[in-house]
Amino acid sequence: MRNWRRRWPRSRVRTGSAMSTEPLTSRAPKLVIFDLDGVLVDTQAAENAGIAYVGELMGLTLDEERQHELFSGKKMQECIDLMADLARTSPPADAVPLARARCEELIGDRIDPIDGVAQALEALADRGFAMCVASNSPRDIIERRLTKARVLRHFGTRIYSAYEVAAWKPDPALFRWAAAECGVPADDCVVIEDSRVGVDAALGAGMRVLQYTADPAGTPHRDDVRPFFSMRDLPRLIAEL
Repeated sequence: MRNWRRRWPRSRVRTGSAMSTEPLTSRAPKLVIFDLDGVLVDTQAAENAGIAYVGELMGLTLDEERQHELFSGKKMQECIDLMADLARTSPPADAVPLARARCEELIGDRIDPIDGVAQALEALADRGFAMCVASNSPRDIIERRLTKARVLRHFGTRIYSAYEVAAWKPDPALFRWAAAECGVPADDCVVIEDSRVGVDAALGAGMRVLQYTADPAGTPHRDDVRPFFSMRDLPRLIAEL
């Protein structure tokens, strides 16, 4: 079976610095809000491929770069509707279940956390940061993937799905709801995102953003967003905000 984990040429990936042990500063955020796919768990490529599978049923073929451009961070139904427009045909009636089933098949029984995430979460927890997850995915999928990646314990019940508020990124309502549920003002939050729609949602909610990409050649979606390339750098970057 094909390996659907994130793939970047080894020579281009920055190794990152050692975990910082600097104490919290007065400017540090009180809540760190994480996206799921592509930020905490290495499932974005499989998620995109599962959606693209439905496109193939409509006669549409998309390479990985195009999948990433069209799908990453978006609501699944929105992606399917977009493919239907491109293919100039109607999607299958059960398109979303088909895409989800294909995605789970590609992922298999094991999900790897993004490289450095486990260490970053431990460091943030040790420093007393509150953390939560806010994702466009359904809650059961969020919990299952975090469990398989062995990082669910860092979030407990602080998991927020767009399906629970009927507001999907780039709508900022999801992030605002997550912050309100955690009792933290928006300007005391920092969002860790990798997608354009996620960055737009976080900025629209009035929150600070750090944009993760494993590709050092990548550029931030917005000029006022700081990119970073290794999760091992995350505790230091948050402390410096």
